[in-house]
Amino acid sequence: MSDRIRVAAIGAVIDIDASTRGPVFADRVRAAWSDALTDADGPLHSVVRVREGGDDDAALALLSSDVTLAALALRRGDALWMMHAAGLADADGRVAVLSAPSGTGKTTAARRLARRYAYVSDETVGVAADGTIVAYRKPLSVIEAAAPHKVQVAPSSLHSGVPLSGAPRVAAVVVLDRRVDGPASPEVERLDLAQALELLAPQTSYLSDAPRPLHLIRDVLDRVGGAVRVRYREAETLDAVVAALLAEAPTGSRSRDDADTASEPMPEPEPAPEPVSEPEPAPGPVAGGAPGALVRTAVVDALDLGDGRLALLRRTDDGSSVHVLDGIGPAVWRAADGRPLDDITAEVVRMHGRPEGADAGALVAAAAETLRTDGLLRRAPQT
Repeated sequence: MSDRIRVAAIGAVIDIDASTRGPVFADRVRAAWSDALTDADGPLHSVVRVREGGDDDAALALLSSDVTLAALALRRGDALWMMHAAGLADADGRVAVLSAPSGTGKTTAARRLARRYAYVSDETVGVAADGTIVAYRKPLSVIEAAAPHKVQVAPSSLHSGVPLSGAPRVAAVVVLDRRVDGPASPEVERLDLAQALELLAPQTSYLSDAPRPLHLIRDVLDRVGGAVRVRYREAETLDAVVAALLAEAPTGSRSRDDADTASEPMPEPEPAPEPVSEPEPAPGPVAGGAPGALVRTAVVDALDLGDGRLALLRRTDDGSSVHVLDGIGPAVWRAADGRPLDDITAEVVRMHGRPEGADAGALVAAAAETLRTDGLLRRAPQT
């Protein structure tokens, strides 16, 4: 039997090269990754070699991270929302996506819910703008008290679950908020788009590299009626919540009938549909400007939230950052095209009116300074 093990990961094909550790270790890899095995080929392809050194348990644990990183790199720049999340699907292919930071309960929730639902992932769930889910059926990375490393376990070896539809679709996007002092009975809170962006953007891989990423997230959330936050204490209480969210999912999130096997890589996501009423494009960065004038810095994407607020995505040294501007913030940012502060103030007054009992210039100056501190504006160089 070959020491190359081929798996499907977020729509990519990864060959795991276990030759450095021999056939016994290769068999352990096949067992742990049995739910993701594939014989498919495709343009998105990479080879991950098992690390040398250390014991086999450590190598098996590190392999999960290495395969994940390779798959994410292959999908970088695609129109795919790659959420750091667990995913569970019902028999109709409707998927609940459960997002949370590392170490806060995703794997525990996935392990519990896999008794009732088809396992999609406990690490990364890819969602296209049309709602299609790209599975990543990696091993569960389980913490065991006696083990120095996370134990890699095929989900199907723990629970039979239900078969994963060949065309699963997103039905609910959930922000998990597990706390030791959380409510005994889970509390569900519906999030507005600004809240969802601020909570989910940090749990997204390569967000700044996707085309129009804020619009992509908006389009996906529109399909499921928005995201929710679930505050809870124990994973055992999540069954009823997930069942209710999937039951109330909009009709558009239901799975298409498809006979493909769940472990095969998904086709490239379809282009995002054009929104019915797209707001005017937000202004771009300004290169010049009068000396000392305020100018916009580059942003990856800008999304009018439709309620007077504006969401901006900015690239940072460690990834990206979402800023939600409200009040006069959007007007100040849009007007900062190289004009001096007095002209920006005049434009803001034209849009919002003159404030009663306050100095418009002082308010605009304070808002502009906040935007400058956040890296969204800069001053043109003095000559």
